[in-house]
Amino acid sequence: MSTISLILLVFVLGLRHGLDADHLAFIDGQTRYNWRVGSPITRWVGTLFSFGHGAVVTGIATILGMFAQNFRFPEYFDAFATWVSIISLFLIGTMNIYHLLRSKFKNEEFQLKGIKGNLISKVSRGTTNPFLIILVGGIFALAAETISQTSIWALAAGNSFKYMPLVLGLIFMLGMMITDTIDSLIAFKMMNQTSSLGQSASRIIGWVIVALAYGVSFYQAFIYFNPWAELNFEIVGIMIFLFLLFCFVFVNIRAKSKSVR
Repeated sequence: MSTISLILLVFVLGLRHGLDADHLAFIDGQTRYNWRVGSPITRWVGTLFSFGHGAVVTGIATILGMFAQNFRFPEYFDAFATWVSIISLFLIGTMNIYHLLRSKFKNEEFQLKGIKGNLISKVSRGTTNPFLIILVGGIFALAAETISQTSIWALAAGNSFKYMPLVLGLIFMLGMMITDTIDSLIAFKMMNQTSSLGQSASRIIGWVIVALAYGVSFYQAFIYFNPWAELNFEIVGIMIFLFLLFCFVFVNIRAKSKSVR
């Protein structure tokens, strides 16, 4: 793979990684909390989170790149990381479909749900400390599936120039920060809309996350047993990213039109 192709691939992986349901759930919850208390960081929760997440990923990539010639993951690690991802995505899809149906039935506000956030429930309830949000982003990067994905392109860069793993880590962080920043901006705009508009947009994204979680979970399980069926799913990440961008533009236009009235 050429250097330019590898850089583009890692950038798209960063965009797609920013759409991880655990990312969106944590960012959505923290944005709502900071909006309610009038915190100045409300719009930038996603940026702070992805900065911490990306910093750890970049560090891991750099370390792996330094020892690329002699380092090898155990054979069972890839299978372990794959099944952790499959089970996590299935649970995320199930949790969110349950809360989507429950919130509609009880006419409650819907909020995205993740798994990793439950492990740090005290912070997940809300914080206005930007350094704590950065720290949580870094903790989320220590998940098995994140390390596994990072190792693939970090080791692939081992034959390039000395600082290539560091460059790729920063490229990955940039892609993720773009997606997660847009997510927090969307959530912020939703908070400023009428409940019907905000909830409508929130529920649409909720169903997209359910479809994405189930789809990727079943796909990964299928290709684990049928490697011949593996497809290039980078275009899916781009399409979802464009959908989030569309949501942001739509909510922003509606906000301006209502303010004019």
